[in-house]
Amino acid sequence: MKVVPKWFPDLRQIVPRFATKEFRHLPIVCKIQSYQEYELGYRKLATTLGCVSSKSAPRELELLRLLIDRRTNPVGSLGLADCLFMTAFVSIIRPRRMIEIGTGSGFSSAVLACAIDPQGANSCKPCVDTLDAHATYFGDKELPVGFEIPRLIGEFPGSVRVHAPRQSDYIRNLASPNELEMAFIDANHQHPCPLLDLLRIVPYVRSAGWILLHDIRLGTLVEESRKNGVPVAYEAVFGAEWLFEEWPWTKIDGGNIGAIQLPMERKAIWGPMRRLMKRPFEVCEQSYRPLRDEVGKAARMLS
Repeated sequence: MKVVPKWFPDLRQIVPRFATKEFRHLPIVCKIQSYQEYELGYRKLATTLGCVSSKSAPRELELLRLLIDRRTNPVGSLGLADCLFMTAFVSIIRPRRMIEIGTGSGFSSAVLACAIDPQGANSCKPCVDTLDAHATYFGDKELPVGFEIPRLIGEFPGSVRVHAPRQSDYIRNLASPNELEMAFIDANHQHPCPLLDLLRIVPYVRSAGWILLHDIRLGTLVEESRKNGVPVAYEAVFGAEWLFEEWPWTKIDGGNIGAIQLPMERKAIWGPMRRLMKRPFEVCEQSYRPLRDEVGKAARMLS
């Protein structure tokens, strides 16, 4: 008979939680709720990302305040906490450039550009390529996608390049395989659209690179609002929320925005992809088959 030492039951208390299978699905929470919390939140996020010595750039927070003050149409745009998290994350990772899926008014594109190059030193060269499936802004069909960019960053509007109407498969014309340190997805949130956008951009992001996801609590927030008697003009959709929830590798929760880290072996994504594809689709029934085909095609490109 095997003898078990008396101290053995306590071993779980001294083994790091991240060594357990279950912990892999738990996000690291790192929310920045206000301007006053920015520096503290920045340092916490930098430590989480293994960049302890990273410091925010001069005028970084000042530029963000300016963009928020200049914004005229916040419908469907990033909230303050989202902006603070995104700015800090991009500032810490310091990517040379980024690709954004889902342009909308162009506000998030401007935030990304300022976070990448707050001094506008390389303003003549685009540092953000943003794609949108539509030519016009969803909040006002009279306005083109990205209409706010010239007003928001009039000092260096050339730092953002808009591609619309373009689907996320257009990324192959904008980046080389393994080129990007990170990317941002904020387009159609109906499942499985965020998954498809992710699969299409993964080949162009380095292994262990990062993908920012917006509206990772959209479905839950809408449902909670309705339960509390608060009318909401749009439906509860869970595409981005389910993707973030299902992600089994490192992920950081910034509130309604989050970041997921890609695995070293891209084919490992097939596991969570299959689980996600078993969830009910939120798009119209006519789109089921085409989306399944596109997801399968994008998955086969992972290597």
